[in-house]
Amino acid sequence: MKYLSKSDFKVAQSCATKLYYKKNKYPSTNDENDYLKLLADGGFMIGKLAQLLYPDGYEIEGSVTESIPLTEQAIASNENIILFEPAIFVDNQLVRVDILIKKGNDIEIIEVKSKSYNSDDLAISKASNRQGKGKNYWLDVDFKPYLEDIAYQKKVVQEKFSDSSVKAYLMMPDKSKVNKHEDLISWFVLNKRGGQTIVDFTGTEDDLIALRQDNFMGLECVDTEIQIIENDINNVSQLFKDSILNDQKINTPISIKCKSCEYKIADDPQSGFVECWGNLADPIPHILELGQLGNVNNHSKGKINDLISSGKTALSDVPLDCVLKVKPYYNDRPFYQLKVNHEFLLNEFNDAISKIQYPLHFIDFETCTMAVPFHKGMKPFQNVIFQWSCHTLYQDGRIEHSEWLNVSDYYPNFKFAKSLKKQIGNKGTVLTWSQYENTQLRAIKNTLEESEDFDDELLQWLENIIVVDKKDESNRILDMHDLAKFFYFHPLMGGRTSIKVVLPAILQETNNINSLTLLKKENLFEISGHGKIIDPYKLLEERIVEDTKSQVIKVKNGGDAMVAYREMLYGLSRNNLDAKKTYSDALKKYCKLDTLAMVIIWFHWQDLKSQTIDRSTLLKY
Repeated sequence: MKYLSKSDFKVAQSCATKLYYKKNKYPSTNDENDYLKLLADGGFMIGKLAQLLYPDGYEIEGSVTESIPLTEQAIASNENIILFEPAIFVDNQLVRVDILIKKGNDIEIIEVKSKSYNSDDLAISKASNRQGKGKNYWLDVDFKPYLEDIAYQKKVVQEKFSDSSVKAYLMMPDKSKVNKHEDLISWFVLNKRGGQTIVDFTGTEDDLIALRQDNFMGLECVDTEIQIIENDINNVSQLFKDSILNDQKINTPISIKCKSCEYKIADDPQSGFVECWGNLADPIPHILELGQLGNVNNHSKGKINDLISSGKTALSDVPLDCVLKVKPYYNDRPFYQLKVNHEFLLNEFNDAISKIQYPLHFIDFETCTMAVPFHKGMKPFQNVIFQWSCHTLYQDGRIEHSEWLNVSDYYPNFKFAKSLKKQIGNKGTVLTWSQYENTQLRAIKNTLEESEDFDDELLQWLENIIVVDKKDESNRILDMHDLAKFFYFHPLMGGRTSIKVVLPAILQETNNINSLTLLKKENLFEISGHGKIIDPYKLLEERIVEDTKSQVIKVKNGGDAMVAYREMLYGLSRNNLDAKKTYSDALKKYCKLDTLAMVIIWFHWQDLKSQTIDRSTLLKY
């Protein structure tokens, strides 16, 4: 069977050329473990929760060819019916609707999304629209793809049941609502059956009644908005369907948007990106590696896209007038990337760190959000802050490491803050990499002020440490990411300044004995065949759960850490003590490397302090 599914439609809306690659099974960076996709944001719980709200509904199971006739039979033989995942097929178009409700000749279709919205903001937007002001809430860039998704489904269902009235709804977690159920997240349990991962509801009948009476989901009719985009949906869906039926690629002009293409896979003979770009994909360094690429393109009135259209795709093809302004443009980093071929530290760095006080506390947090609130009183996608790592550097050169990780199913944010307070106290400068840690501490403070577990001493500590004005010289927190953005550059970093880019760049330069000793102590020091220090993040090993020998655990970035935490407490490994310990060890190793990286970077910058240069010297290139 050849058909345009709703997932096909979604991919094609992002880039029509990708539809050909998807249908012909080109390798993609989105090809990952289906279970991890389920776990990623708790969407599996949202889908199950939505179904539980309709007690008379039942699921259409089976393959596409099995589910189509089952759906048609169920709808034809019932005046009133509620179906989950029915397969609607008409004119080489296929949609599996999350929830379909038939009441006589009226049909309602509901698309369930784990992405959140805010019904209070929606009400304000509607009021403004009635006055002829503002933009339609669902047509905003954040929500329009979801509107297009349900619009395509409505088109197909309406064509299938042309004599029926079809209404379309979006069901999403509402961030204006609070979870009022203490053990809600534990009611949804992942299990394996028949080789598939499924979601079971383990709450009581009373829990189910309470959930139906009071939950955090919102249901919004979007028929009015669909009317606005209906013609566009009809036109593009016909174009996409013809592409599938004729097995013909729709050629989309290459541009800066291709930078994040999921079909851009290095060294793959069937790379969709290379097929689109041809030999324009070859230059090293490539134009798509330019820092602040989209902003530079906008600033230069589309000149980057013009260069690509004219066949100039080397980074060296970018003219300087694209990245220069009277005032520093993104701290002149795009300019440095084009013209500076050596490492440097600007002399303003010394002023920026002149107020530091020992001991220095290098800290990093790991957090987790999920569509289903973890605990009572939380809103959808509210953060759980489950881990910190701290390397403390004393003035005499001593270094100590400390850490905290939650491994139990309870709201950890307050215990997190108390343990951090105990470790770093009220003395010394606190160094972070980004404003994220400061933002999370502020969130804890705000929650604590509204909590029954009020702790005046903890609240006072949070108020003292949180940065309100970055220009206030009394601030305890110093953002090393700002120091990197404003004052440090290495050609290997390109236009980026994340810690996972800065660390490997610095390791190609440093001879600092303390840094190398720290890496060796953690078994994260290794020399490549080219005589270079290997990026320690690449040396974080994948771990095998001993009692299964087949369960591979990896934590090499923040996304891995969030998935690991969810899996450890709420996934298939929740009752596997060996797996939980393996996850715990991997999380600790990863978070510890983040703060160790900060220490190594700090040591390197201290070594460069006497060699700082003036910005004006660089601009003479």
